[in-house]
Amino acid sequence: MKQFKYKAIVMAMGLSAIASVSVADLKTERAVVDNDNDDRVVAIANFVTPVRGDLYVATQVNGQILFFTNGGQELSVTPAPYDEDNDYSGEIVLVDLPATGIAPNRYPLYQVVTDSDKDPLDANNWIGGLNAINFSIGLPTEIDKDFDDDGFSDDDQDQDGFHDDDQDGYHNDDDDKDGFHDDDTDKDGFHDDDTDKDGFHDDDLDQDGVHDDDLDRDGDSDTDTDTDTDTDTDTDTDTGSN
Repeated sequence: MKQFKYKAIVMAMGLSAIASVSVADLKTERAVVDNDNDDRVVAIANFVTPVRGDLYVATQVNGQILFFTNGGQELSVTPAPYDEDNDYSGEIVLVDLPATGIAPNRYPLYQVVTDSDKDPLDANNWIGGLNAINFSIGLPTEIDKDFDDDGFSDDDQDQDGFHDDDQDGYHNDDDDKDGFHDDDTDKDGFHDDDTDKDGFHDDDLDQDGVHDDDLDRDGDSDTDTDTDTDTDTDTDTDTGSN
Protein backbone atom coordinates (compact mmCIF):
# COMPACT_ATOMS: atom_id res chain seq x y z
CA MET A 1 0.00 0.00 0.00
CA LYS A 2 1.14 3.55 -0.61
CA GLN A 3 3.05 5.31 2.15
CA PHE A 4 1.73 8.56 3.60
CA LYS A 5 4.14 11.34 2.64
CA TYR A 6 4.45 14.29 5.00
CA LYS A 7 4.57 16.86 2.19
CA ALA A 8 1.45 15.33 0.66
CA ILE A 9 -0.35 15.65 3.98
CA VAL A 10 0.52 19.33 4.28
CA MET A 11 -0.64 19.97 0.71
CA ALA A 12 -3.82 18.03 1.37
CA MET A 13 -4.48 20.10 4.48
CA GLY A 14 -4.51 23.22 2.36
CA LEU A 15 -6.76 21.63 -0.22
CA SER A 16 -9.18 20.30 2.37
CA ALA A 17 -9.53 23.70 3.98
CA ILE A 18 -10.77 25.01 0.65
CA ALA A 19 -12.75 22.00 -0.48
CA SER A 20 -14.86 21.18 2.55
CA VAL A 21 -15.99 22.13 6.01
CA SER A 22 -14.50 20.08 8.83
CA VAL A 23 -16.92 17.91 10.80
CA ALA A 24 -14.65 17.81 13.86
CA ASP A 25 -12.29 19.92 15.91
CA LEU A 26 -9.03 18.43 17.18
CA LYS A 27 -7.95 19.95 20.49
CA THR A 28 -5.69 19.49 23.50
CA GLU A 29 -5.19 21.21 26.85
CA ARG A 30 -1.40 21.26 26.33
CA ALA A 31 0.48 21.15 23.04
CA VAL A 32 3.79 21.89 24.81
CA VAL A 33 4.47 18.88 27.02
CA ASP A 34 7.32 18.02 29.39
CA ASN A 35 8.73 14.51 29.19
CA ASP A 36 10.34 14.41 32.64
CA ASN A 37 7.30 14.76 34.90
CA ASP A 38 3.68 13.59 34.95
CA ASP A 39 2.55 15.47 31.82
CA ARG A 40 0.42 13.51 29.38
CA VAL A 41 -0.11 13.75 25.63
CA VAL A 42 -3.85 14.13 25.17
CA ALA A 43 -5.77 14.77 21.96
CA ILE A 44 -9.56 15.01 21.75
CA ALA A 45 -11.71 15.06 18.63
CA ASN A 46 -14.97 16.95 19.00
CA PHE A 47 -17.38 15.96 16.27
CA VAL A 48 -19.64 18.98 16.02
CA THR A 49 -21.42 17.24 13.13
CA PRO A 50 -22.18 13.50 13.52
CA VAL A 51 -20.51 11.42 10.86
CA ARG A 52 -20.14 7.77 9.89
CA GLY A 53 -17.12 6.19 8.26
CA ASP A 54 -13.55 5.11 9.00
CA LEU A 55 -11.54 7.17 11.48
CA TYR A 56 -7.80 7.62 10.84
CA VAL A 57 -5.29 9.04 13.33
CA ALA A 58 -1.62 9.38 12.42
CA THR A 59 1.58 10.97 13.68
CA GLN A 60 5.07 11.58 12.31
CA VAL A 61 8.21 10.19 13.97
CA ASN A 62 11.62 10.89 12.42
CA GLY A 63 10.05 11.52 9.05
CA GLN A 64 7.95 8.34 9.12
CA ILE A 65 4.15 8.56 9.22
CA LEU A 66 2.68 6.09 11.73
CA PHE A 67 -1.01 5.22 12.03
CA PHE A 68 -2.76 4.57 15.33
CA THR A 69 -4.80 1.40 14.95
CA ASN A 70 -6.98 -0.80 17.17
CA GLY A 71 -8.39 2.20 19.01
CA GLY A 72 -4.95 3.72 19.50
CA GLN A 73 -3.39 0.62 21.06
CA GLU A 74 -1.05 -0.15 18.16
CA LEU A 75 0.97 1.68 15.50
CA SER A 76 1.26 0.78 11.82
CA VAL A 77 3.57 2.06 9.08
CA THR A 78 0.88 1.37 6.47
CA PRO A 79 -2.46 3.19 6.43
CA ALA A 80 -4.89 1.49 8.79
CA PRO A 81 -7.95 2.90 10.56
CA TYR A 82 -8.09 3.86 14.23
CA ASP A 83 -11.72 2.70 14.08
CA GLU A 84 -13.82 1.64 11.13
CA ASP A 85 -17.38 1.78 9.86
CA ASN A 86 -18.69 3.53 12.94
CA ASP A 87 -20.66 6.59 13.99
CA TYR A 88 -18.78 9.53 15.55
CA SER A 89 -20.34 12.41 17.46
CA GLY A 90 -19.41 14.60 20.39
CA GLU A 91 -16.01 14.36 22.09
CA ILE A 92 -13.79 11.32 21.61
CA VAL A 93 -10.40 10.97 23.34
CA LEU A 94 -8.08 9.75 20.59
CA VAL A 95 -4.76 9.82 22.46
CA ASP A 96 -4.03 9.85 26.20
CA LEU A 97 -0.57 8.59 27.09
CA PRO A 98 2.29 9.57 29.42
CA ALA A 99 4.98 11.78 27.91
CA THR A 100 7.69 10.33 30.14
CA GLY A 101 10.45 8.77 28.05
CA ILE A 102 9.28 10.16 24.70
CA ALA A 103 12.28 11.53 22.79
CA PRO A 104 12.32 15.35 22.60
CA ASN A 105 10.86 16.46 19.29
CA ARG A 106 7.81 17.83 17.54
CA TYR A 107 5.07 15.30 16.92
CA PRO A 108 2.18 16.36 14.66
CA LEU A 109 -1.07 14.43 15.08
CA TYR A 110 -3.52 14.14 12.19
CA GLN A 111 -7.17 13.06 12.22
CA VAL A 112 -9.57 12.48 9.35
CA VAL A 113 -12.73 10.48 8.65
CA THR A 114 -13.16 8.78 5.29
CA ASP A 115 -16.01 6.98 3.62
CA SER A 116 -16.01 3.39 4.83
CA ASP A 117 -13.39 1.14 3.25
CA LYS A 118 -11.96 3.93 1.11
CA ASP A 119 -8.35 5.01 0.54
CA PRO A 120 -7.38 7.62 3.20
CA LEU A 121 -4.64 8.93 0.90
CA ASP A 122 -7.26 10.24 -1.52
CA ALA A 123 -8.69 13.54 -0.22
CA ASN A 124 -11.81 12.91 -2.31
CA ASN A 125 -12.73 10.20 0.20
CA TRP A 126 -12.53 12.49 3.22
CA ILE A 127 -15.70 13.45 5.04
CA GLY A 128 -14.79 16.97 6.07
CA GLY A 129 -11.26 18.28 6.33
CA LEU A 130 -8.05 16.95 7.79
CA ASN A 131 -7.39 18.19 11.34
CA ALA A 132 -3.99 18.52 13.00
CA ILE A 133 -2.30 19.33 16.31
CA ASN A 134 1.45 19.78 16.64
CA PHE A 135 2.87 18.57 19.96
CA SER A 136 6.23 19.84 21.24
CA ILE A 137 7.50 17.24 23.68
CA GLY A 138 10.54 17.68 25.92
CA LEU A 139 11.93 20.65 23.99
CA PRO A 140 13.61 23.59 25.75
CA THR A 141 11.55 26.76 26.19
CA GLU A 142 13.79 28.60 23.74
CA ILE A 143 12.48 26.28 21.02
CA ASP A 144 8.89 25.55 22.07
CA LYS A 145 8.40 29.28 22.89
CA ASP A 146 6.01 28.59 25.79
CA PHE A 147 7.53 31.27 28.01
CA ASP A 148 4.32 31.74 30.03
CA ASP A 149 3.98 27.97 30.61
CA ASP A 150 0.34 27.78 29.57
CA GLY A 151 0.90 24.70 27.43
CA PHE A 152 1.10 26.51 24.09
CA SER A 153 3.73 28.54 22.25
CA ASP A 154 3.25 32.21 22.98
CA ASP A 155 2.59 32.84 19.26
CA ASP A 156 0.01 30.04 19.01
CA GLN A 157 -3.17 31.99 19.66
CA ASP A 158 -5.51 29.39 18.16
CA GLN A 159 -3.88 26.70 20.35
CA ASP A 160 -3.40 24.11 17.62
CA GLY A 161 0.27 23.54 18.44
CA PHE A 162 1.49 25.37 15.34
CA HIS A 163 3.08 28.80 15.31
CA ASP A 164 0.49 31.22 13.95
CA ASP A 165 2.73 31.93 10.93
CA ASP A 166 3.06 28.30 9.82
CA GLN A 167 1.55 24.85 9.35
CA ASP A 168 4.55 22.50 9.13
CA GLY A 169 5.80 22.85 12.69
CA TYR A 170 8.34 25.59 11.98
CA HIS A 171 8.18 29.35 11.56
CA ASN A 172 7.96 30.43 7.94
CA ASP A 173 11.30 32.21 8.44
CA ASP A 174 13.03 29.09 9.82
CA ASP A 175 14.48 27.82 6.54
CA ASP A 176 17.05 25.55 8.20
CA LYS A 177 14.36 24.10 10.49
CA ASP A 178 16.47 24.32 13.63
CA GLY A 179 13.53 25.59 15.68
CA PHE A 180 14.65 29.23 15.68
CA HIS A 181 13.78 32.22 13.51
CA ASP A 182 16.52 32.70 10.91
CA ASP A 183 17.19 36.13 12.42
CA ASP A 184 17.63 34.66 15.92
CA THR A 185 21.40 34.15 15.63
CA ASP A 186 21.96 33.85 19.38
CA LYS A 187 19.14 31.27 19.61
CA ASP A 188 17.54 32.78 22.68
CA GLY A 189 14.03 32.28 21.31
CA PHE A 190 13.55 35.89 20.18
CA HIS A 191 14.21 37.84 17.00
CA ASP A 192 17.60 39.59 17.17
CA ASP A 193 15.80 42.95 16.91
CA ASP A 194 13.38 42.07 19.72
CA THR A 195 15.39 43.74 22.49
CA ASP A 196 12.45 43.95 24.90
CA LYS A 197 11.75 40.24 24.34
CA ASP A 198 8.00 40.62 23.92
CA GLY A 199 7.90 38.22 20.96
CA PHE A 200 7.64 40.94 18.30
CA HIS A 201 10.16 42.87 16.23
CA ASP A 202 10.96 46.20 17.92
CA ASP A 203 9.58 48.00 14.86
CA ASP A 204 6.32 46.01 14.99
CA LEU A 205 4.43 48.46 17.18
CA ASP A 206 0.99 47.11 16.24
CA GLN A 207 2.18 43.56 17.07
CA ASP A 208 0.73 41.98 13.94
CA GLY A 209 3.81 39.83 13.32
CA VAL A 210 5.38 41.88 10.52
CA HIS A 211 7.61 44.95 10.43
CA ASP A 212 5.60 48.18 10.46
CA ASP A 213 7.13 49.17 7.09
CA ASP A 214 6.33 45.77 5.53
CA LEU A 215 3.12 46.89 3.87
CA ASP A 216 3.05 43.97 1.42
CA ARG A 217 3.56 41.56 4.35
CA ASP A 218 6.23 39.50 2.60
CA GLY A 219 8.41 39.25 5.70
CA ASP A 220 10.88 41.94 4.62
CA SER A 221 10.90 45.69 5.15
CA ASP A 222 9.65 47.42 2.02
CA THR A 223 12.95 49.34 1.86
CA ASP A 224 14.91 46.05 1.93
CA THR A 225 15.03 45.18 -1.76
CA ASP A 226 17.69 42.48 -1.37
CA THR A 227 15.70 40.69 1.40
CA ASP A 228 18.63 40.39 3.80
CA THR A 229 16.40 41.49 6.74
CA ASP A 230 18.23 44.88 6.94
CA THR A 231 17.02 48.04 5.30
CA ASP A 232 19.18 49.00 2.34
CA THR A 233 20.25 52.21 4.11
CA ASP A 234 21.64 50.10 6.97
CA THR A 235 25.24 49.48 5.93
CA ASP A 236 26.36 47.95 9.22
CA THR A 237 23.51 45.37 9.27
CA ASP A 238 22.46 46.06 12.84
CA THR A 239 18.77 46.05 11.73
CA GLY A 240 18.49 49.81 12.16
CA SER A 241 19.08 52.51 9.54
CA ASN A 242 22.34 54.45 9.74
